[in-house]
Amino acid sequence: MNEHVRVVEVGPRDGLQNEQAIVPTAIKIELIERLAACGYDTVEATSFVSPKWIPQLADAEAVMHGLRRRPGVRYPVLVPNLQGYACARRRCPRSRCSPQPPKPSTARTSTPRSMNPSRASSRC
Repeated sequence: MNEHVRVVEVGPRDGLQNEQAIVPTAIKIELIERLAACGYDTVEATSFVSPKWIPQLADAEAVMHGLRRRPGVRYPVLVPNLQGYACARRRCPRSRCSPQPPKPSTARTSTPRSMNPSRASSRC
């Protein structure tokens, strides 16, 4: 049994995507930086997802470029489909974000559509 537990703060992505109002990019960046200052070593910053589905995260690239990174803190991004993965790779240099290719189970649980339709409709 592994005795190590990793706590990943997902509020900047999971919490803000549910807000009705669009939170300004600067406030998102400040939230992420404050969470990192609290001691979290992993803060999921955003998601490269179609603004059609989640307009609150349309500024993913700006958020990732605007972060002042703390040493020892990871800032992963969610990529629910292959278009999001390609977009993140294209728009964020490896030093800014290192997205992992999506797993089919992630797409099913993180987006309103299955992997294939989601792939076809993504606009990043």
